[in-house]
Amino acid sequence: MKPYIIALTNQKGGVGKSTTALNLAASFADRGSRVLLIDLDPHAGLTFSLGFDEPEKAFKKTAYEVLDPDQRTPIADVVVETKIPNVDLVPSHQDLVEIDYKLVNQADWARALAKRIAATGQRYDLVMLDCPPSLGVLTRMALVAAHLAVVPVQAEWLALRGLQLLNHVVGPLREDTDRHDLRVRYLVTMVQSTKHHEEVEQEIRAVFGDEVFRTVIRRSVRFADSTLAGQPLLLYQHDHQGAQAYRELAEEIRAYEQQAQAVSEG
Repeated sequence: MKPYIIALTNQKGGVGKSTTALNLAASFADRGSRVLLIDLDPHAGLTFSLGFDEPEKAFKKTAYEVLDPDQRTPIADVVVETKIPNVDLVPSHQDLVEIDYKLVNQADWARALAKRIAATGQRYDLVMLDCPPSLGVLTRMALVAAHLAVVPVQAEWLALRGLQLLNHVVGPLREDTDRHDLRVRYLVTMVQSTKHHEEVEQEIRAVFGDEVFRTVIRRSVRFADSTLAGQPLLLYQHDHQGAQAYRELAEEIRAYEQQAQAVSEG
């Protein structure tokens, strides 16, 4: 069975993409899934969050070597184990900022990442792609590879307005690459008990309806604390409400995956 692929994406930074990738991976792994995290952000936020300092010095090979058309290094030669049982990582590197120029002149560049993931065979049940805060080449490759795009949305008005651009990209991408099975779901993050946040969440649900997860992620300093410790919150403080929220989100995604599979087979 091929791995189920989830892309964490939003062109706005600071909305919780890496936090979500990390804690979702831990949630799925806790339920027995074999998970591969691929850090596609040149800033390497996910790699840092897993306790790897100075990735430009720590790894001989990274996502850059995987995607570089001159090297095409197999993912199996790049993965590193993490402190989370059943979770591996393809680390990022700052050189990824240059990958656009090397890929855009390649035939069928949009499917490069999908092909590398397919070559891992049945080693993983789930692959999670942490995208950069842009809608450039790296994000487009991730969306072509993914079955599901999870879009963390900060409970702020400006964050909501920026989602229109993402929708303008996803529609043509489905047509150009024949990826009509790509689904997009929105995750409300960094919620506080304020009237403003309540109104924004209501508006997000009014606009996107069933495409918004029931689960919301509330703002907590514990997420920052766990990042400094190089751990997901689920390991750092297992009983915290934020850890429980990500466990609930994993269950939502699992149920959605099963439903989508039943529809495609029926």
